[in-house]
Amino acid sequence: MIFNNKESNRERYSNRSYRFMIVGTVIMIVAAIVTGITFRVITKMINNVEQEMTMEYDLHYAFVAEDSDGDFWQEVFDAADEQAKEYNIYLEDISANLGRDYSTEDLLRIAVNSKMDGIVYSGGASDKVAGLIDKAADAGIGVVVLQNDVEKSKRQCYVGLNYYELGQIYATQIEKLAGIGDMADTSVDILVDADLSEGASNLIVMAIEDYLREKGFGDSLPEIVVTRIEAEDIFSAEERIRNIFLEKETLPNIMLCVNSVYTRCAYQAVVDYNLVGQIQIIGYFANDTIIDAVDKQVIFSTISVDTQEMGKSCIQALYEYNNMGYTNSYLPVGVEVVNQEKAHRIISEKSDKVEQ
Repeated sequence: MIFNNKESNRERYSNRSYRFMIVGTVIMIVAAIVTGITFRVITKMINNVEQEMTMEYDLHYAFVAEDSDGDFWQEVFDAADEQAKEYNIYLEDISANLGRDYSTEDLLRIAVNSKMDGIVYSGGASDKVAGLIDKAADAGIGVVVLQNDVEKSKRQCYVGLNYYELGQIYATQIEKLAGIGDMADTSVDILVDADLSEGASNLIVMAIEDYLREKGFGDSLPEIVVTRIEAEDIFSAEERIRNIFLEKETLPNIMLCVNSVYTRCAYQAVVDYNLVGQIQIIGYFANDTIIDAVDKQVIFSTISVDTQEMGKSCIQALYEYNNMGYTNSYLPVGVEVVNQEKAHRIISEKSDKVEQ
């Protein structure tokens, strides 16, 4: 009996060892298969990344804009980048790849010295900037200027607003705000970038006055003042605009903001100083913040610029210049007025999309 028990124990141990060997072998096989699959997936991902990183482009363009990470210019850049990819062009936002902040003039100099195939530029219109654009043109680099034209340069194309037309649009809003009997008592302050050319700001004023004369207000035109905002960034712009509210003995009835940043700053200042309804703001651009302010009537209305059209047009103009040697010298960009009714409709449509 003792012998039989020993035999039985040996058999059980043998069977258990055999099962352990089978299970261990299966586990090793499964682990090997999983490792192999994982290795293949990782290798494929690495190859895809390497292919994307080493993708070859036909042309290399530079994008240079003041406050390029702001809402307005980000929309313009995204549209331009989308169009560039269709042409197999690499569009580089120069300011995004540098470790410090540079002026648009310095960024333009970097783009020119880097011998890009094309440059999209928006910024100051100084003699130095004109000289850099001329240097680029002489080197065969196409330059398209956005929004603020550098008229005295050899730029290939200007993509932007017709400032006379913009002034006429502003005039329609002034007319609605001032009313027939109050026009002579109305004061208008136009906030423009310090880099905006004298000719452009004069065109806006001229267009406003021409429109109002045609409407029969020739003997009672409003007082119009152009205020140039000297600011290096959004914080200094906000401080400069707040100083207008603090320093001026008599504040204007209407503020026209020919800049998306100034629109937000003026809107915030009006709220902070409890002047909503006393100072009417006619803004520029139509992001979510501005549209919400128009809907609440903190901002009376805003001029919406077609950023998609601006972004796509600048790349199309550069591409045409690279292939044909010439392009249109001026490409207009569409604008429209966003009033309270339209702002409310835009917000409702966005809300419906979110719910869906």
